[in-house]
Amino acid sequence: MDLGIAGRAFVVVGGTTGMGFAAATELAANGADVALLARDAERATARADALTADHGVRAVGVGVDASAPGDGVRRAIDEAADAIGPLRGLAVTAGPMKQQGPFLEHEDDSWDWYYQTILMATVRSCRAVIPHLQRNGGGAIVTTAAYSVRAPKILIPPYNALKASVLTISKIMAKTHGPEGIRVNTICPGLFDTEVNDGIRQTRADQYDVPLEDAIYTHLSSNPAWNMRVALDRAGRPHEAGELIAFMLSDRAAYMTGAAINIDGGTDFGA
Repeated sequence: MDLGIAGRAFVVVGGTTGMGFAAATELAANGADVALLARDAERATARADALTADHGVRAVGVGVDASAPGDGVRRAIDEAADAIGPLRGLAVTAGPMKQQGPFLEHEDDSWDWYYQTILMATVRSCRAVIPHLQRNGGGAIVTTAAYSVRAPKILIPPYNALKASVLTISKIMAKTHGPEGIRVNTICPGLFDTEVNDGIRQTRADQYDVPLEDAIYTHLSSNPAWNMRVALDRAGRPHEAGELIAFMLSDRAAYMTGAAINIDGGTDFGA
């Protein structure tokens, strides 16, 4: 399906790996110009250059730490607009896990890290892009929560709490800016096998005697602490989330705002 976004400009925060790069790739494949924002400026530039080479679009990489307080994200998004033209959308896909453990093991530093990395990175990115969308006649924002906002996991309480906050603030932005033609929707991914698992995939494959593509899912579905039972019996692939994000940024989703869309392969919420 033609998404009708050729010539439009989009920013992807966390756009150099995993679901973020998959979304940027899908946007570029549909003729959109893209800016990849990430901590690693060198990798962002290299991946942007690859999108230009592969798809003939304007693409730029901008180095910025969205989790850091200050005006860095605003300056990075302004730089992106200068490079690729008037912005029509934003996807915020960053939001990693760090410390894991039950509630009492998470001290203030753990909560502070998740607060900055998940919630405030999203807030800063949206706060910086909305004035651009207002000037340009509207657009779309896609934020990233998690399937576990509906079924919290006991080993990641700060992650679950802050992802739920992303969902709440996204609905608030949808209500606030809908009259201006700005749509805001949230994806809620389940288990996705992305580059973050590259270092342990072979270890888990050897441990469970399964193919590499099944290793991460087998580990998490077999581990009683996670019990990630998925109806499709596998982890998600980055391009599957990237295609959904690109669709939600396009006018093919023109009457969708304030939505929270699960993309979790049928994860068992009762787990």
